[in-house]
Amino acid sequence: MPHLTIQSLDDGGRVHVNSFAYTISTPTDPFATEIIQTLPTIVLIHPVYAAAAMLHPIFADRHLRRFNIVVMDLRGHGETKADVDDNYGRAVLAADVLKITEQLKIPTFHVVGIATGGSVALELAILAPERVRSVFVISPAPQVEPVESIQGRQEIADLWNQAHRTDSTEIDEIAAADAIYGALQLMYSNIETPLTKAFTSYGVSKARLNWTGENLHLINTVTVDFFLNQHPFTASPSSLKRIRAPVMLIHCSEDIVYPHSDARELLELLLEADVDARLAVLEGAPHWGWVTHPEETNALLYDFIMSNCELDASKLPPPPDSVESPFLEELARHGFVEDESDVDLE
Repeated sequence: MPHLTIQSLDDGGRVHVNSFAYTISTPTDPFATEIIQTLPTIVLIHPVYAAAAMLHPIFADRHLRRFNIVVMDLRGHGETKADVDDNYGRAVLAADVLKITEQLKIPTFHVVGIATGGSVALELAILAPERVRSVFVISPAPQVEPVESIQGRQEIADLWNQAHRTDSTEIDEIAAADAIYGALQLMYSNIETPLTKAFTSYGVSKARLNWTGENLHLINTVTVDFFLNQHPFTASPSSLKRIRAPVMLIHCSEDIVYPHSDARELLELLLEADVDARLAVLEGAPHWGWVTHPEETNALLYDFIMSNCELDASKLPPPPDSVESPFLEELARHGFVEDESDVDLE
């Protein structure tokens, strides 16, 4: 993945140089260096525990590839090398996305956020309402993270810390396996497919790149403190009124982390703020439903983008006969063999 360098000043006047990994795909080029300015752009925001390559099902859909699609590894994830401070939260990540899209010369965009990425997507729509065309949120997070979720995420982090102790040269494979199993329960509710297995292998490799050694503590910052640092949108009711873009919330019916009532509460808050918002249910899908149910997810996303597209459908390029995902080669190294029927929309 290419990298983009962003410099920033902290409160003490010190310069921080951060390197963000990103990918751009256009209808004709999975490894584009820039967007096609005449086409709408979709910006994807992954959840915690994930990285850009885990958005492969969206990049592999030939209908969604009528648009530019852009994704970046967030701080503390994937191949990005950036400071992760104690204030790590949706505001920091949203500011990063705005800076990255500015440098990539993306003036306006449709944003897709998954779970915690959905909170970042809504923050983007608040911070830059003139730039966000629409917001599509899969497995929307509640206003306050449930105690059970925090406890479960802390248990996963504790097991990971136990497995990768800095005072030992060997990995405690039993503790590591328990940590991975806990994360998989959260993500997939024990559903296993070729793609979930490849994502697990890929995700563990990136976790060991980012959350071991002197950075072992970052698993707590990124996967637990992120939630503890969040303030509910209701803490500033006027903030949601800044959202001009239509919002689609997708609740996954078998989500063991966030029940339907959480998505319904967020919908009501958005409607009270006069946001054009709606809620749909992805039946049979776990928390990470875009992985296990890619056809259904992509169909909902495509219809939503088309209904809010700034360009007449006749001016969009037709769906290509086939597309290449920029992440297929990487995922193949982790055991995935593509089956086009898994992600293609008829």
